[in-house]
Amino acid sequence: QKDTGSAQRIAQEALKLNPDYRPAMVIIARDHYRNRRLDLALYALKAVLDGFEPVAENPPRDKDNAEALLLRGLIWREQGNRAGAIEQFRMAVERRPDLVEARIQLSTYLLEAGSAEEATPLLEGAVKFDAESIPAHLNLGDAYRLMQRYADAKREFDWVVAHDASLPQVHYDLALLYLYAPNLPGMTAKTQVGEAIKELKKFQEVRTKSESDDSDEL
Repeated sequence: QKDTGSAQRIAQEALKLNPDYRPAMVIIARDHYRNRRLDLALYALKAVLDGFEPVAENPPRDKDNAEALLLRGLIWREQGNRAGAIEQFRMAVERRPDLVEARIQLSTYLLEAGSAEEATPLLEGAVKFDAESIPAHLNLGDAYRLMQRYADAKREFDWVVAHDASLPQVHYDLALLYLYAPNLPGMTAKTQVGEAIKELKKFQEVRTKSESDDSDEL
């Protein structure tokens, strides 16, 4: 409800009752993150994950807290700390395999690096834990496309379109699939080109106009 003052106060009251109550610490950090107080969020997360010097007196409260690792990864991603973010997302998945958001974030980096084989099991696990996750299905379709599993990729993209046709990326990804797949079942080369053009036009309709892309070239 965007009542950050009350959120902070209630979480602090919880910590007065139990100074080691980890969920309250993560709530404080998440509230700072949502309200763009990134330095304060990172400070709160450091208390949870790392502790402060001297560590003997101020040890980490919960160094394996997967939600805290995910949150720090999101902040570091935003700040351009790619290596740090990847490490946080990977650790979060190791500690909480059911943390779908961490799987999606890690897979996004892997797909950007061309590591579709490593991203695929992460995403297949993500859709098992959350069958309705649109980002998981979208990334999984992209992973299948890069692995040349074209029929599987089209199935995932079709699922995304059925659930949210306003998402620009799915139309772009479908266009790439139609353009570069050697042959999709039931389609000729000419049909695939026609579908690719249609998807690119749809992408241009729903995309953010201020962002540059290569859709015209395609």
